[in-house]
Amino acid sequence: MAQRKEEKQKIHILHLIESLRMGGAEIALLQYIQALGKEDYCHYIYSFGPDGPIRKKIEALGLKVNFGARMSKINNPVKFFVNLWLLVKDVLSFIKDNNIHIIQSHLGQPNQLAVLVGKLSGIPTFPTVHSTNSFLDNRSFWNVRVHLIRLVNAISYRLADRVITVSSEVKNIISKQFGLDDSRVVVLKNGIIEPVLLTHSPLRNEFVDKKNNLKIVAVGRLIPLKRFDTLIKAVAEIVKQGFFDLSVCIIGEGEERLPLEKMICDLKIEEYVKLLGLRDDVLDQMRGSDIFVIPSSYEGLSIAMIEALSCGLPVVASEVPGLKDCICQGENGIFFQVGNYNELAQSILFLANDKKMTEKLSAGARASFEKEYDMRKNIKSLDLLFHEYAKKSNFRKAN
Repeated sequence: MAQRKEEKQKIHILHLIESLRMGGAEIALLQYIQALGKEDYCHYIYSFGPDGPIRKKIEALGLKVNFGARMSKINNPVKFFVNLWLLVKDVLSFIKDNNIHIIQSHLGQPNQLAVLVGKLSGIPTFPTVHSTNSFLDNRSFWNVRVHLIRLVNAISYRLADRVITVSSEVKNIISKQFGLDDSRVVVLKNGIIEPVLLTHSPLRNEFVDKKNNLKIVAVGRLIPLKRFDTLIKAVAEIVKQGFFDLSVCIIGEGEERLPLEKMICDLKIEEYVKLLGLRDDVLDQMRGSDIFVIPSSYEGLSIAMIEALSCGLPVVASEVPGLKDCICQGENGIFFQVGNYNELAQSILFLANDKKMTEKLSAGARASFEKEYDMRKNIKSLDLLFHEYAKKSNFRKAN
């Protein structure tokens, strides 16, 4: 009986997400689950989009991933609303069947869906905004869908019990854009659980002919926003200047793979740069490296960057707002202007030739992780918030 009572007292939390691919929000979801733990929570994961590597990582924690019908595009209104109705109906049934007390969602459509089902079921909802890039719509001002999406976002975030953001920058932007009161938006810095060494091959084995050279790693989806072309051009410039003792691994997959492969081939730097695709040993790769490069034209709060800091890697980062909040010039990393491959090349060469500075940045990287990005510390404010709202919902009735 005591065991049954203890089980009832746990908070049943629904994690709503669209994709289980290896993206920043998906990795953050995994970190939230691990940091909140199982002592006070029963975790339920519901996805209505593409499957991916994160599912196996969640299942390795002893949790089940549930899948719903995929959303259709709005350009087919009839199909879109039929699928939406079926999805809402299924999520509401899932909430009832599993006695859900709290809903946390991640990214655009899941956030909208979470608020809708939350209001229909009376369950507190916490949509999580990982970046503001999704709010940027380059389509024509006269495109009705642009204004429809903005309206739905505005309604959703205003109706949410609390909106969670990963940085003060993201909080300020969405508060201004949607007219949210300061108290309605909570900043929970991204973080990771202290990494555990895996058993995969270290980075040096990716370049069998190179020993004791400068090892550089970059991580992210192969999409234009990540600007890996800048890193590739920087490597070509470094080689052109006569520095040959380096190897660069880019970890990730995406639509830009073929163009990036062609660029590497055209620049004749195949022996210096490799695209590794998706890997489950990212932290091992980082531990075998000397420098982490993040050349993006936009970032919210990069999980990959946090992982690099945890491994004590100096960060060479593009000077964009999402990174300027995390990297201190000369303390845990150095900046270069977005797209400026010459400046990136000079930054890498500077670190290659200054071991004392590299050691200083490495120590600063690890110190900044311990101070700012340990998820077990960061999660405490969210844990208190969830307990507060769970008591207001049917959690108290269930006990």
